[in-house]
Amino acid sequence: MSQIRAQIPETTQPLTARETEVAILLADGLDSAEIAARLSIAPSSVKWYLRQVFHKLGVHTRQDAVLRARQLALSVPENAPLESAPHPSGTAPRPLTSFIGRNRETASLLSWLDAGATRLLVVTGAAGSGKTRLALAVAAKAGEHSNRQVYWTDLTGTANPQLVASTIASALGVFIKPGQGEIPALAEHLGATPALLVLDNCEHIARECAKVSVELLAGCARLHILITSRVPLPLEAARTWQLDPLPVPASEELPPAEIAACESVRLFTERACMVVPGFAVSAQNAAPLARVCRRLDGLPLAIELAASRIKMLTTAQLAERLELALVLLTGSGPVGAQRHATLRAALDWSHGLLSESAQTLFRRLAVFAGRWSLEDAEAICPSGTLAAADILTVLSDLVDQSLVVVERPRGGARRFRLLEVIRQYADEQLRAAEERSLLRRSHAARFAAVAMEARGELNGPKQPAWTLRLEQDRDNFRAAMAWGLDVPEGIESGAEIVCTLCQVWQLRGEFAEGLMWSRRYLASPHPIPRQVLASLHESTGFLAVHAGQIDEARTHWEEAAAIFAELEDPAAVGRQLHYLAHATMGTDAPRAAALAARGLALEQEAGDQWWTSACLFALGDASFLQGDVGKAADCYEKSQVLARQLGHSFAIARRCVRLGQVARARGDLEGARHHLGESMRVAQDGNDDWGVTMALAAWASAAASVGSPRTSALLLGAVQGRLDQYGAVLWAFDRAEFVRTASTATALLGEDAFREHLAAGRTLTPQETGSLVNDLLEPQAPSVLPESPGSPAVRLTPREVQVLHLIAAGESNQTIAVGLGLSLRTIERHTANVYLKIGVDGPAARTAAANYAFRHGLGPEQDTLAIPRKNPPRRH
Repeated sequence: MSQIRAQIPETTQPLTARETEVAILLADGLDSAEIAARLSIAPSSVKWYLRQVFHKLGVHTRQDAVLRARQLALSVPENAPLESAPHPSGTAPRPLTSFIGRNRETASLLSWLDAGATRLLVVTGAAGSGKTRLALAVAAKAGEHSNRQVYWTDLTGTANPQLVASTIASALGVFIKPGQGEIPALAEHLGATPALLVLDNCEHIARECAKVSVELLAGCARLHILITSRVPLPLEAARTWQLDPLPVPASEELPPAEIAACESVRLFTERACMVVPGFAVSAQNAAPLARVCRRLDGLPLAIELAASRIKMLTTAQLAERLELALVLLTGSGPVGAQRHATLRAALDWSHGLLSESAQTLFRRLAVFAGRWSLEDAEAICPSGTLAAADILTVLSDLVDQSLVVVERPRGGARRFRLLEVIRQYADEQLRAAEERSLLRRSHAARFAAVAMEARGELNGPKQPAWTLRLEQDRDNFRAAMAWGLDVPEGIESGAEIVCTLCQVWQLRGEFAEGLMWSRRYLASPHPIPRQVLASLHESTGFLAVHAGQIDEARTHWEEAAAIFAELEDPAAVGRQLHYLAHATMGTDAPRAAALAARGLALEQEAGDQWWTSACLFALGDASFLQGDVGKAADCYEKSQVLARQLGHSFAIARRCVRLGQVARARGDLEGARHHLGESMRVAQDGNDDWGVTMALAAWASAAASVGSPRTSALLLGAVQGRLDQYGAVLWAFDRAEFVRTASTATALLGEDAFREHLAAGRTLTPQETGSLVNDLLEPQAPSVLPESPGSPAVRLTPREVQVLHLIAAGESNQTIAVGLGLSLRTIERHTANVYLKIGVDGPAARTAAANYAFRHGLGPEQDTLAIPRKNPPRRH
């Protein structure tokens, strides 16, 4: 990346490494979703980096940014470490082959989008008739020629009707907020702008697709939904559009030019050229080609299968063999039944030409739900005469024969899939061979092993890559979890997968799906090994607390702690005590401190540095909430030492936040700036969005402490906007801090002004929030009150100096009010202003204010001020 950055003129602000990567992909024409997938970062992060790039390139529109990036010669070096997903989440996949014909059908569907009479259309047709390819063509043109947003969701691998809405949300990158359903979240994401949502392959879950579609259309007035399905939806409001096969030549006797112009023949020719370059219609092969397309009834999938054989057979041989394969299955029944028989015969014929090893691999590939990697096939499919070393060669043969689709992303590993109709055919072969149970077991074991490997990496530097891997195999994990619930032998591997995926569900805000799987496993009649059951309770609590269901989380962690104690695993018990401490802080800080201290002792005895650091962090929070700033500081510092030794950047960033808050509570604003500044740098360098969010919340409190309530309110708004985007809630300590800061800013600004700034903060760009933070990093010049030489170096009014003096003398607000002859409400307002101006906050604010007063000569033994008192103060 350094070579690329060197090409940017010096007049342009330098881009960071991540900003440069984003600019490269922007110059290559990728949209935000594609960039997020390529870099394995959240869509919200891409938006943040794009704003930075726009600012530094001096542009305001995406079009200008692309042009500017290209002008700066931003191009991808061959060795650039960029990975790619098969296609960006929520967007239509890019077919590797051209789309032949269907001009009339495409135009008709595009006119439906503009007509507005009905906003739900279902494209139906026989298996292999090209419904998906037509939908892809319509989606592409709708996105190119209008301002309509286009979204795509493939529901092939979604076997559970309950997961239709969550699958759509996942495909569109929608975060589900705690307590929010999938439909409201999707409606909020889609908004009021014109949009087309394509739901592909819905026949197996038609009823639920109909229900979800109606609810989405009700909530989004400018949304159109296009569905592909082999069966109509059970819905009167839906318009059904029947897709017929491609036109075939009317006769084999037509002139070659007329035969070549027919759409079915054009498809055959195009696909044949892929295996025999230069293949074309001629006077010699025109009649056999017409016969092939007519015998295949113009079904695109059957034609593609036949064309893949042209490198081994002449067109005449192909026509003859197809004739023999189809003659027994062609009858006088309904047209749909005939076409189904035609496709089955074509599949039978193609399957019959495979070698024994190719037939074996073909049927075993049906065990995959969705896509898979070569390594997955090598791990699951070998047995008997098919060895792992043979998989690559045999798989290549299946790809050549159009039975397996290969997806070739730009960079990254190849992934494979079966078209759904072919997968169903292969599954029939798998059942006939009586291998299905064996393969399902191997499939579940493979993905349980992947999950276990991922679990050790999800809290480290490889987390983005592993999160992407887990998301790519979402359908396979779902299939493995479903199998685990069905058979006793699968319960353990399925539960292990649930435990691992809990973090991915949390990151994506998919709490509903995560809790559904967790609760189903916990309620399973099949016995779960105690160790795994305890882990399942632990992970379920993790999901529940982030979904805002704290009582349920506490119940799961208590159960996990009891099981781990029974298993004599003290370190695991310590983890649960750490979680329980966080869950208890909002209601009982002393008990939270006791839980964290017990957890700390167990982790220290076990020698687990990471969880020792985590328990110290929790104990620091509990101590801080009780007003013991000294103990909190000691815990945070020790926790930070361990975090730095372990090299966990996200842990370092979070400890810096707490150390900054400690410094602020002690009136050390320079120390607070130092720690919070490091937290922001570490979090941004590590693409740690949550760490940045925590730091911004702490900066909001710092702004209030230095007398900048407007900045404080703006930053609080920015934090709330990020929380809404993630679908997350703050832990107890941070929630309390947020509420205190909001209360202080409201008192100083007034409720209306505070709400106005809070709303404005939600729309701030990353550049704007960065500017606010940079302003806070610069210490303000001191201003000593001229009438009080010994007063502190801030702008305290004489009355506020009096209040601070009496606070240092140990007086309560009630006593001060009596002594100065003022109302308690007035004294409380003066106290809040004092705290704000001298930079103290929280439970220990009064002690910190007294310390501040002594340092600035305002303590009771240093009284050089003539403070009038109507009544002498009384000590309590």
